[in-house]
Amino acid sequence: MSEIVVNAKSDVAAKEAFVAELRYRGFEEVRVTGSPADVTARRGTEVYYFEIKYTAQVSQYFGAATLTEWEAALAHEERYWFVVATNRDGAWAFHEYTPAEFMEFSYIPPFKVFFNVAVGQGKSTLAKRGNKRIQLTRERVVQMVELFKAFRSQ
Repeated sequence: MSEIVVNAKSDVAAKEAFVAELRYRGFEEVRVTGSPADVTARRGTEVYYFEIKYTAQVSQYFGAATLTEWEAALAHEERYWFVVATNRDGAWAFHEYTPAEFMEFSYIPPFKVFFNVAVGQGKSTLAKRGNKRIQLTRERVVQMVELFKAFRSQ
């Protein structure tokens, strides 16, 4: 019989607990949605968005929010919250931040460029292309370097 492996970093339980919390607060149509945020809920005629950031850390949380999450946050700024979720001894705690508040804790590191190289059959010669991926080019590297320099100089 195989053993079930649970990802301790998974935010699934945090999302479920926050859905229950929002229902308790009187929100309706509360559901895990994924886009434009992890959880969407309605109160009256207004739709609200909650991006869940779960951590098991005790004193300091080092995490990340994607540019897509920030884009959604600014598009729905009056009704969007970043929610830091923790669970201590079985009790959930949720700290909600407006986009403006969460910006105060956020910074932009040097850009990261991801790669995907097969390693099992010798040197790869054909790159796996995805339709949502932006292919790295010399020009894009130069643009990113210049943009990051501009950010640093501000």
